[in-house]
Amino acid sequence: SIGTLSYSPPEWNHFGWYYGKAATVWSLGIVLHQMVCGKHPFKGSLLQLTGGFWFLSPECQDVIRACLSMYDLDRPSLEDLLCDPWIQD
Repeated sequence: SIGTLSYSPPEWNHFGWYYGKAATVWSLGIVLHQMVCGKHPFKGSLLQLTGGFWFLSPECQDVIRACLSMYDLDRPSLEDLLCDPWIQD
């Protein structure tokens, strides 16, 4: 089994490879978006944010956007996420 495709990072969907930590942060971004917005952040398999950010704090938006960075090396580490002020609150 390869897991749930809608939670898979773009590097897996496009190239068939991923790094575990960056993929985990991507999946956490999906879950966080679903928790605060009530829906999956992307429409189907298209990597387009569905919107709904306008009611979130800028800090929450920043965390979600960082986790859902299309380039795996731009995503924060798990340690960085734990230190983020929005997560700390």
